[in-house]
Amino acid sequence: MEKANTTQRVYNLKSQTQLALESLDQSQPFWVHLDYNETHAVEWIEQAAFLSETVKEALTSEETRPRAQFFGSGLFVSLRGINLAKSAKPEDMVSIRLYITENCVVSTAHRRIFSVSEIAELINQGEGPKTSSEWLVSMIEHLTDNMSDTVHFIDDKLGDYEDSVLTGEKNSFQSELANLRRQIIAIRRHLSPQREALQSLLNDKNILLSSECKHQIRESLDHITRYIEELDSCKERAAVLQEEINVRVGQTMNDRMYVLSIVAAIFLPLGFLTGLLGINVGGIPGTDNPMAFYIFSGLLLVLVIAQVIYFRRNKWVS
Repeated sequence: MEKANTTQRVYNLKSQTQLALESLDQSQPFWVHLDYNETHAVEWIEQAAFLSETVKEALTSEETRPRAQFFGSGLFVSLRGINLAKSAKPEDMVSIRLYITENCVVSTAHRRIFSVSEIAELINQGEGPKTSSEWLVSMIEHLTDNMSDTVHFIDDKLGDYEDSVLTGEKNSFQSELANLRRQIIAIRRHLSPQREALQSLLNDKNILLSSECKHQIRESLDHITRYIEELDSCKERAAVLQEEINVRVGQTMNDRMYVLSIVAAIFLPLGFLTGLLGINVGGIPGTDNPMAFYIFSGLLLVLVIAQVIYFRRNKWVS
């Protein structure tokens, strides 16, 4: 698992300025991002009077499923994003928890989330979201956009494997295909509840979000739905591809066993005859004849030729 490296971020959304947590003016639209595993972050959340106990518990929870839920005048949202860190597995998706009111955004995470850094960079440039609802839309868009490369990579990789099978290349990627199938299943498992969470944000009762914000969220929802459909397609293609590989491996094994069976059928009578003449008893014909070995070898050769002709006539060998 990726080592935690989430940094504390505090911003005034209206003025697009970064602040110290101690100098936060809660009368202005603000965004506070914390690592819920750090002691000072937990203490700040516990002391925040505008957060209910349920929200505090949700913001510091270790594991949470993507969801959206109203708590009083605020909205709690839990989302997942692709782990874009180097050497990280894409299916080991990172989670972020958000609590949003008309004037504030409090987000928590443990591992680094690139979408957080991207939004922070926009704010530093004076081009970031200026309200809590705009911030939520921006976060959803960044998380969704960052998924596209991974989904397209899976699709392209699967296409390469299909081409290899169709061209008859040696199937040396079975372990990679198994890993790809695990990635598809894991990512798909997280995206399905995320789609439900985004759908619930479009509820008519959600007065925190304007019609424009809901329209933008609907666009992200369409992208998520398309990703899910693409992953479902990839999952089916991977299963068919695995079946095809298994059939080819089985056919190869059958061909090899067939060759061994033919060889055994040819040498079985030869072994019987040579074993019979090799027993240590008297009366073996040709014992005193110097040409007996050559005659016997010739008979064995004739027998082999006769067997091959018989096998070919019966189309046992080509």
